[in-house]
Amino acid sequence: MKTIKTLIFCFAATLIISCDNDNNPTNNVCDTTYVSTLITNAFTAANGYNDLTTMDLETHEYTIQINANGEICSVGYQNPSTYTGGYTMEVINTTTNTSYSGVHTFSQTTLDYQSITPVLVNSGDIIRVKRTILPGYTALNQTVGRLLRESNNTTVPYPVTQGNAVFLSSNFYGAGGPAPDFAQPYIALGFKVN
Repeated sequence: MKTIKTLIFCFAATLIISCDNDNNPTNNVCDTTYVSTLITNAFTAANGYNDLTTMDLETHEYTIQINANGEICSVGYQNPSTYTGGYTMEVINTTTNTSYSGVHTFSQTTLDYQSITPVLVNSGDIIRVKRTILPGYTALNQTVGRLLRESNNTTVPYPVTQGNAVFLSSNFYGAGGPAPDFAQPYIALGFKVN
């Protein structure tokens, strides 16, 4: 009986420790909301941004500097209501020339986080994040995506610092464009702090 109680205690302790949002390197797991929280906090209505679904171009991308050691472990995105197909999602560490590229299809109703092969990050590394619609879409309105745009319709005044990240630039292109710094794409990244 004592052995069973000990096993139950150890199992419960493991579950509690595995739920991580404290940046404690002794108990880290992939914090899927890491970059979405930074985006949401930096590009708020209070800071003069509108949350929109627009920009009918094939590729939406942004560049971010992450000032922490760790690994990017997931991507999060939400398909627009006009599109049920997939995207090529890319996470490129331009400092170390390591990257992830894969095809993903996301929920149309909520921000959907999906695991990726980890991309290692050293504090200060520059990361490019890209979402490109797959060939074969049938209408231009399928290329739109969620973004945060200055309410006065000016370009984003990059760099924008939030927490231990600096948003450096954005770009939209393909079937038109480019439209540099038009808005901040809402493409989330999960991060595991080392």
